[in-house]
Amino acid sequence: MLFKKHPPSQDYEHIIAYFWTLKPSNSDVVDGQYRFVPDAYVDWVFHSGEPWQCDFPNVEDNIKTDQFHVFGQIKKYIDLSLPKQNLDVFAVKFHPWVADKIWNVDMHYLTDSCLSLSQLNLPDMSELQEKIILSKDVKTKIEHIEQYLFSFLNDNYKKSLKYVLSDLSINAHNLIKNQSTGIGLRRLEQRFKNEIGISPKLFSRTIRINKVIEQMKVNTEQSLTQLALANNYYDQSHFIKDFKQFTGLNPSKFLKSINPNGDILNLRVG
Repeated sequence: MLFKKHPPSQDYEHIIAYFWTLKPSNSDVVDGQYRFVPDAYVDWVFHSGEPWQCDFPNVEDNIKTDQFHVFGQIKKYIDLSLPKQNLDVFAVKFHPWVADKIWNVDMHYLTDSCLSLSQLNLPDMSELQEKIILSKDVKTKIEHIEQYLFSFLNDNYKKSLKYVLSDLSINAHNLIKNQSTGIGLRRLEQRFKNEIGISPKLFSRTIRINKVIEQMKVNTEQSLTQLALANNYYDQSHFIKDFKQFTGLNPSKFLKSINPNGDILNLRVG
């Protein structure tokens, strides 16, 4: 599979982390399951080809996604069954602190959900979807998305959680104790629930596990004990338990499955 990231225009960097595309690497038939691990961001996904199928843990029926859908925050991994042919994905990865403004919805309603974009009742979304499908190249698709989001460029994001956190790797416990934020614990938790969709603690854990994964991909020789200590886990067993909760695999098996040069979505699990 070919996973590729595409940067947004400079003016949109505070809204969009990156665009991404997913296509077969050759003419071979795509088959098998691939795992999507929580990363604390939210995505719009546009399928120009056949949509994939989402397998959420603890959900009896797999969710057959629409051609255009949105992922809210997810609390643990989900497996995606890719179509056997005609895979063609274009997606937008939004920073977590802007989604509630763009979608005008409390984000906890979208947590652990994969919803059709039409269910969000966004203005001019049908027109945007048609433009994305008719566009033949990624550059044009990016231009359409950025044009759609133009009205959000000048929103006052200084009141968003981005500026409360200041650093997305910050420990949520220390943030809560830091009185300089001027936000009480209950208010902070409510803002996270409404604006991001998950608690400060889970958000912090999600950021941390992704930091660990990036370190593992760069340095495959680093011991689990070193990883645990470097990322403020109590001990190795606590680290492994947390890792398995988010990824469904222990660290050693995860490393054997992932493509070090690819994205987390390139983790094949079946």
